[in-house]
Amino acid sequence: MASHGIYNVPMALNPELSCEQGLEPGLAMARVKRHISGSYKTTVGPMPVESFLQEFLPNTPVDSKGRLSSRNAFMAIPPHTDHRIHISQPLIAALNKKTSHKSRCPGFVFLDTAKRSVRPTRLGYAKPDICCFTIDHARIVRKADRSSRAELGYADLFIQVNPSPADDIFVDPPIGANTTEHELLRQLEDESVSEDAASLSDAERAWGLNVSFATEILARQHRLFLFSISLFGSLARIYRWDRAGCIVSRTFDVRQQPDLMTDFLWRYSALSAAGRGFDLSVRMATSTQEALFRDAITQHVAGQLEIAGEELDKAVSAHYQPGHVSLMDVYPQDTSPPYSAVHQYLVSRPIVSPLHLEGRSTRGYWAVNSSSGAVAFLKDTWRLSASHELEGDFLRRLNELGVRNVPVLAVHGDVLGCSSMSSEGNRSIQRTLTGAYQSKSWACSINDERVHINEYTHHRLVCSTVGYSLHHMKGTEELLHATHDAFVAMRDALSKDSRIHRDLSAGNIILVKEPGCNIRKGYLIDWEVSDRVDDAGEALHAGRTGTWAFMSIRMLSMDEEYSKQTFADDMEALVYVVLYCALLYTAHNLSIKTLTQIKEKFFDDIEVFQGQTGGGGAKLANSFIRSYTSLVRFDSAALQEWINTALDHHNPRSQALKVDKSKWAPEAVDAFWTEFLETHELERDNRRVNRVSLAAYYDWNSLSDSPRAFPTPAPKRALLASGSNSGERHSKRARVSSAEPASGLSLDGIADTAAAGASISKCSLNASRRSARLHSKQACLESSEQPKSQLGVGAFRVRP
Repeated sequence: MASHGIYNVPMALNPELSCEQGLEPGLAMARVKRHISGSYKTTVGPMPVESFLQEFLPNTPVDSKGRLSSRNAFMAIPPHTDHRIHISQPLIAALNKKTSHKSRCPGFVFLDTAKRSVRPTRLGYAKPDICCFTIDHARIVRKADRSSRAELGYADLFIQVNPSPADDIFVDPPIGANTTEHELLRQLEDESVSEDAASLSDAERAWGLNVSFATEILARQHRLFLFSISLFGSLARIYRWDRAGCIVSRTFDVRQQPDLMTDFLWRYSALSAAGRGFDLSVRMATSTQEALFRDAITQHVAGQLEIAGEELDKAVSAHYQPGHVSLMDVYPQDTSPPYSAVHQYLVSRPIVSPLHLEGRSTRGYWAVNSSSGAVAFLKDTWRLSASHELEGDFLRRLNELGVRNVPVLAVHGDVLGCSSMSSEGNRSIQRTLTGAYQSKSWACSINDERVHINEYTHHRLVCSTVGYSLHHMKGTEELLHATHDAFVAMRDALSKDSRIHRDLSAGNIILVKEPGCNIRKGYLIDWEVSDRVDDAGEALHAGRTGTWAFMSIRMLSMDEEYSKQTFADDMEALVYVVLYCALLYTAHNLSIKTLTQIKEKFFDDIEVFQGQTGGGGAKLANSFIRSYTSLVRFDSAALQEWINTALDHHNPRSQALKVDKSKWAPEAVDAFWTEFLETHELERDNRRVNRVSLAAYYDWNSLSDSPRAFPTPAPKRALLASGSNSGERHSKRARVSSAEPASGLSLDGIADTAAAGASISKCSLNASRRSARLHSKQACLESSEQPKSQLGVGAFRVRP
């Protein structure tokens, strides 16, 4: 085990390998709203602060001679104000204060990181107000480009500052009150409940940023959990985040109880890397190991894509970032002490990064066995602890039964560690802790319900089969052959193991170039939510699973939300996978606008009614009258024929035709498909990436044409002179002090009301210019080649 954590790990790149995937500034509002919605179901609180410290930071150093007194430490922080800087500046000074022998958080430095953003007031470019760094990492961050996200890659913990106690989304119950009847969420006034995408109340925005920053830090570091602090005026809360959710402390006033803040910091500084949340089963690779990784990955990419030179170097960058190679431990699930059978794999840049706080939080890597040099695929994930069978168990059985076209299992097992652990026999397993506190006497209701939080176990799975997802298909030939290979895997699993996949998607079919084959072979991966079927052909467990875009009509129906899936549902999903890839990656007659509309209605549409979720209306309409697919004319006549025929096998396009259910039997579909591949000339290299518009998902107010300086607030005396009452809550305060004017002008130099008023004329003069810039940006976005589903918009994954 390593003795220190791994910071600033690479993030997955988009398909064009031009930027990090899933963190587009214009989609920040959509992400924040998603984070807010999800967090309400996974937050436990408010935990008494003393209990919080004792549970999570129990080991106070015996020698406290070096501890700086807490007396009057935070008296310079106002109870409420009109701008964060009035709090952040004195707070940073207090946190960093030290003498020649004493300090508050030895070995750490607190920096104002919000002002290190190129557009600090724009939601899409926001950074935490204050971050805590080791001394060495603080030097790195100070030298980093402000456009980078290095602050979140190196942050040990972060602090968010909010001007007013009213910015707190949570409300503590009175001491001694019945917590089961207390609503933890603040009942928000109608400050911003319009349909405008940019509408968030101050409290929602404050909480949404907390969740967003915690999620991104966990994605940019190898972490099991993370601490953070929020201030609302002089009131503070401490948070503990892990992959199950968040534990929130009660508030305390740092002016009146400074010892609680200083005690937390003193305890934190004494914790080991494991105690601060780092995963010590990952450590930095040596230069020799990095060279092994680079050479093995380069050779494998060259063999898979048959490329060289600059093209090869660019393709390798999807898996390798120089100076960022780590060694990761994988313990076989059935290993017993002393665990001598540990497998070690080298990894660098993942092909997918975790962009949600709660859940499986999967990272997928092209990895290299540190002993043999063999390339493999490593899946680092958080599985439901309640699962009795694991994906590796499924794969091992499918391999033993001779199921074709499924990955070959190398090794899998839960991750051992020395923090956030539970004991299972003689194994210490890394697990989430948030759920263990949901039944505590202090835990309150959220949205009038008691929270139910899952427990997750850190797990790694390695397969010897490595390839590219179907999103990288070269043409019609590869699309239809690879998806047929997946269909063969589905049929084999059903006949040999009575198992259905339940998560057919374009991302769960990979393309592998094998020796002597002109066409890359398709492998069906991700059997994590697969299930056995009973004698009636229904899954043993009820409920939707899988990726929303490809679910069958039946499973999308509100009435069928808790039904049991069948093999026929998987077959239908596979047809939608072919249609989806054909629409996005082959030539046809549709405009950007029409393609976007079809994609949104056919694949992404979700309806919520009286607490029930459903969809599939477009798929249902298309199954009878081809209301959507009849609009498409593919350049490939063979592809057009296959799609039309497959849809007819599922359901004839005219109700006048008698439905022949025998055509939708697995053997009939397989016979049609096999004969089709044998008798048709299919295009090999007709890939064309078709553009879809992201304009509807963009928050245009989060975008700006040029960097903007961080706003300087009016001095306190000027605010008082203008007649502002610092104790009064103004519903529009955030719009004035936390956001730039509509024109995007900097607020630098605005120190009083007269100066602020003078800027209004400048705003009006630039209004038309800003409108033109936004229209230009929208046109650029509509010509983007990035499909929405790969940006995390519209690709909904449903798990049981």
